[in-house]
Amino acid sequence: MPRRLALFLICLLALAAACRSAALPSPLNPPTQELELVPETAGAPDVGASTAAPVLESEVPSLSVSEMPQKAAPAASPTAPGALLVLPGQGALPPGPLSLVTLGDSLTEGSGDYDAGVGYPARLLAKIQILRPGSTLLNLGRSGWSSDDLILGNQDGPSQLEGALQAVSRAQAGGMSALVTVWIGSNDLWYLYEYGPDPMTADAEADDLEHYRQNMITIVSRLRAAGAFVVVALLDDQSLRPVVASPPNPAQPAFPATTADDRRRMSQHIAQYNAATAAIVAQYGAGLVDFSHTRLFTNPATLDPDGNHPNPAGYDVIAEMWFDSVSPMLR
Repeated sequence: MPRRLALFLICLLALAAACRSAALPSPLNPPTQELELVPETAGAPDVGASTAAPVLESEVPSLSVSEMPQKAAPAASPTAPGALLVLPGQGALPPGPLSLVTLGDSLTEGSGDYDAGVGYPARLLAKIQILRPGSTLLNLGRSGWSSDDLILGNQDGPSQLEGALQAVSRAQAGGMSALVTVWIGSNDLWYLYEYGPDPMTADAEADDLEHYRQNMITIVSRLRAAGAFVVVALLDDQSLRPVVASPPNPAQPAFPATTADDRRRMSQHIAQYNAATAAIVAQYGAGLVDFSHTRLFTNPATLDPDGNHPNPAGYDVIAEMWFDSVSPMLR
């Protein structure tokens, strides 16, 4: 073969190899890929296609795992088995209906909602169903519960956290993603200042703050590890609620041992609760809804006569605030 022709062929082979190498992803610069908690279902939802009444999980026929429709397994797991799934900002929920699970105290159970008695969760579900028809709700909120009760349960019922983890697993087995809302801490504060040291001490407050912080880590980290999308509420300044600021029935106040000094300290302590919660949410890649500056609990138009819980108009506003926080994940 003539030397010039041989050199020409060698150059062509080298150029082809270089082009092929450039087309392959580099281990140092892998292709950008959106991380998903569960595989996508076929087709995007028809936005606005349905305004059907909310479907509560309790109304859905019970199916065994073997009877539930199964999703195809993903081609590759984004994390090792048991590893914590942390998504920056969580991103968008996969298309299709979702399982909404709500955790909390009386504000989640719906105390004060004397019209419908369903609080914000059913209102939120109705809004979600416009974008995600077929979505379901499991409201685990219980009046009077603290963050300890949410994790451990008490004489009034089993652990909300365990119930939520089971619901997440059922949703995933049935081909649905799970969205869990968490609004807890109000009763932790009432119990601290009503039944704690008199007068209150800085040491007691420091111990309480660390205990609450550890409880929130447990709640958020376990839900995220299970693959749930999680949104957590920052607390309002409940020291301003009329139930303690100006009791509706001064002769029989709901919290007789909570003094004016306790209220002042409580206001500062709530800010520390919220700072701890915001840091945990950032650490585990969850979302936030902010009630820390709301006037819901001081405005008579949105407050129950007990001076502590929202009325139906208040729950309308609360549901809208939750929806504003979760809607970017639904579109």
